[in-house]
Amino acid sequence: MVSPVNAALIVQQLVNALALGSIYAMIAVGLALIYGVLRVLHIAHAGIFTAGAYLGLYFYLLTANLTVAILGAMIVAGLIGVAIERFVYRPMLSKPRIVALIASIGLFICLSDIFRILAGPDQLAFDVKSIGGALDVAGISLPRVEFLIAGGTVAIFATLWLLLQHTSLGFAIRATAQNIETAQIMGIDTNRSIQSVFFIGSAIAAFGGVMVGTLYDAVYPSMGDMVGYKGLALIVIGGFGSLTGAVLAAFLLGIAETVLTTYSNIPLSRDGVAMLMLVILILVRPQGLLGRR
Repeated sequence: MVSPVNAALIVQQLVNALALGSIYAMIAVGLALIYGVLRVLHIAHAGIFTAGAYLGLYFYLLTANLTVAILGAMIVAGLIGVAIERFVYRPMLSKPRIVALIASIGLFICLSDIFRILAGPDQLAFDVKSIGGALDVAGISLPRVEFLIAGGTVAIFATLWLLLQHTSLGFAIRATAQNIETAQIMGIDTNRSIQSVFFIGSAIAAFGGVMVGTLYDAVYPSMGDMVGYKGLALIVIGGFGSLTGAVLAAFLLGIAETVLTTYSNIPLSRDGVAMLMLVILILVRPQGLLGRR
């Protein structure tokens, strides 16, 4: 029989796992969207995640309003994503995809250095008093910010699903992802669809960056590095281009990291768990959880 203390610990770890999985999912969904449309591994997406955190901090210091900070960060990051698509990737679409991949890696390194130059190499505090502290639920203390992360993720993904399944823009995006040449022949504005994907994916990544900044009360230039690597692992684990697979893989990774680092003696860090999952899945199921052979 599980004691009350152990039950409380299990619930706490489950909430931690869901919050962690939500953060990973916000990165993985943007990467999966962009890969599904352009077949490009958008490494610089991790830089957008970091940019979102800095933008959120800037808008919060400017307005002292977290909602304004989140919306401002998402809009500006979305516009940055559109600019990256227009001026970096679009001129390279006629070339082998390795060219765009190399450009994306270079852009990611460049963004990290820009953050370091503009904001300094040290951590900046992102202390939001309104979501500090914890909620007492059935005698269990649960951090408020983790509820915000989980609730915000559900709202964003529900909105994204409605957009993709029940709007003309969503139809255009799905058609472009399925076959860009056929979509152009059918009269679909594929450039608009691709720009929309970059705006949406970048805005979601920015939300994730703001949430991580408030969760750990810190924003710094390299905060997107490991999250970006895990995002790439997740779209492989989920199945290239599969949004559902990427989300499923993100939450499985969050649970695996939390459980294995809390209840096992495996001498691996949280980051090592993600890489181990990737290696095992590639061996067992190369097409990913929901990918096709």
